[in-house]
Amino acid sequence: MIIDRKHFNLKNKCVIEKLHIKTPFRYGAVFQNEACFLYIKDGESTLNSPIENLNLNVSESVLLKCGNYFADLMQKSKHKNCEIFVIHLHKDILQELYKDEVPSFIKSNGNNPFVQKIEKQNIIDHFITSLEFYFQNPVLVNDELLKLKIKELLLLLLQTNNADNIISLFSHLFTPRQANFKEIIQAHLFSNITIPELAILSGRSLSTFKRDFESYFNDTPANYLKNQKLLKANELLASTDFSVREICYAVGFSDTSHFTKLFKWRYNSTPSNFRKCQVLK
Repeated sequence: MIIDRKHFNLKNKCVIEKLHIKTPFRYGAVFQNEACFLYIKDGESTLNSPIENLNLNVSESVLLKCGNYFADLMQKSKHKNCEIFVIHLHKDILQELYKDEVPSFIKSNGNNPFVQKIEKQNIIDHFITSLEFYFQNPVLVNDELLKLKIKELLLLLLQTNNADNIISLFSHLFTPRQANFKEIIQAHLFSNITIPELAILSGRSLSTFKRDFESYFNDTPANYLKNQKLLKANELLASTDFSVREICYAVGFSDTSHFTKLFKWRYNSTPSNFRKCQVLK
């Protein structure tokens, strides 16, 4: 649940925002005509794009291109809150900022990954600290300052250790990539993304997603995903020392009792007994 949100608008569009979130919380976002920079000030997050799953820790950030995303926000401390900063990179605003000097990073020239993770960088931390100051003193903020802060962020990102990868992503920020159907399904086989959320990541309505899925895999989404998770659990029970609970979560189930029930239905044995039988062989 979002418990506090502060933001600054430019041309009636949100460009910088600060969110306090009570965890655990799943946040879905669609960036149709914008890219986005997301910074984890406090807490942890697992970010799901159509074909990627990224873990983000404190002081790490990510640059997202146009597309559909889900973020699972977590906090291991007793405070149970997560704090994130988001800078929205609207194409029309960037074009106005640079006018006739449109830099290469907003010119599209092909396909590229959806996201670029940015490890902890001191220069990015200092940038976020400067935003903190303006959220504490909003009367100082005007349109010109917001424009400067956006340009500052872009320049700082090019000074990070993975600048080459960021430049590559910049060139595709506003070219929505269409991941193929198999890529999306394979990327999330063992996540806890729901079928309606998979449909969103694929850019389809739920009914169209189910129809395309059955056409491609000759099975319903629910049955296919369940069987793939159970098959992976079978492999992990036989080849690793992970606990049943760890394997349950690793393959994308969120409840061990439900996982045990399904496993017994599929293999006529509980996960624990199945493992014991493997040891005796």
